[in-house]
Amino acid sequence: MLSALSVLVVGSLALFVAGVSPGRGRFGATELVAQVIAAPAPAPTHDPLAYDDAGMHFRAPDGWTRVDIGALTAGSDEQTPPAAVFVYHAGQRDQRSIVISIAPFDGTLEGFESSKETELRNAADGTFVNHGPRTMLGNGMPAYFLKVSQPGGDAGSQLRRYDFVVYDLTRGIDVAYVGRYGDFDENDVRTALGSLSVVVYPRGRR
Repeated sequence: MLSALSVLVVGSLALFVAGVSPGRGRFGATELVAQVIAAPAPAPTHDPLAYDDAGMHFRAPDGWTRVDIGALTAGSDEQTPPAAVFVYHAGQRDQRSIVISIAPFDGTLEGFESSKETELRNAADGTFVNHGPRTMLGNGMPAYFLKVSQPGGDAGSQLRRYDFVVYDLTRGIDVAYVGRYGDFDENDVRTALGSLSVVVYPRGRR
């Protein structure tokens, strides 16, 4: 059974807020270089640590466990459950979660990133969100990397989370690494999320 920490984390990640940012087109010219991002996604796999669809691939590191989303969201009023959840050291004090949330989005990467920041700040008082300039995933897809601090479930505790926020021209994708402050650092996060790749979602696919 997942701890209250995991339930809190998943609940805060399941909602997306649609928004459109004025200005540039869906990607800038830089992002369209050679359509690197249009390369085909890996074929579906039965690896329990992997999540694959037509637009993205991710594999959690060995030692993590995939969570049964149906059991996790049973009885919940969340309209958009996470696409996948993985946990490390489930039920222990240093438990961590990787949560993949995906929802339709019509706008720009900047618009999606802004809506994600708003969602995170609205999730809990005392939430602080920091993001640097746009970065890229390992396969060249533009993304934002957010660093977030949130109040924890226990008095005086604090959660630390890092999010890769990506837009595949059809969907907003958020991949979050969450745990207790002090149990891990940014290098741990980047290593754990290093397999993440996203491509432009094929037109006409559902």
